[in-house]
Amino acid sequence: MSFAGQAASVGALRDWVARCLRRGPYEHPPAVVEDLLVCASELATNAVRHSASGLPGGTFAARLWQDSRRVRLEVADMGPRPGRPTLPRIDDSTMDDGAAENGRGLGFVAALCEGECGTTTPPDPRGHTVWCRLATASASQQDGSEGEGHGRRGAPG
Repeated sequence: MSFAGQAASVGALRDWVARCLRRGPYEHPPAVVEDLLVCASELATNAVRHSASGLPGGTFAARLWQDSRRVRLEVADMGPRPGRPTLPRIDDSTMDDGAAENGRGLGFVAALCEGECGTTTPPDPRGHTVWCRLATASASQQDGSEGEGHGRRGAPG
């Protein structure tokens, strides 16, 4: 799904994710849905604020996959802004810095996803994709894998 690179699109992405989860064949726990909506807001905000997606005419795209064990969201932007070659960086080291006003969002995503998040590797100058994956409560209950596979930042989904 494609969205205009505007602040209003953050809410539109959240609405789209919520609709997809409601209409999907799986009933995910409310806490998982809420965590994914927070992650969606952060990934979309970063695409608009820190990439060429936020420039006039810019867009970003989102993809969502779900099954009975997990939900995965990807947000792809249009790459760095001219003169500002930045890459998405998942760094939870700023989480303890109460004075930090920026740079904490992807740390929140990493915390909510228990480290199940990452970026495209290698970064593509035409655009970056940042993803996150949340396990549903049913995933750990079904196979006893609670806690398994966490902390693999950058691993493909």
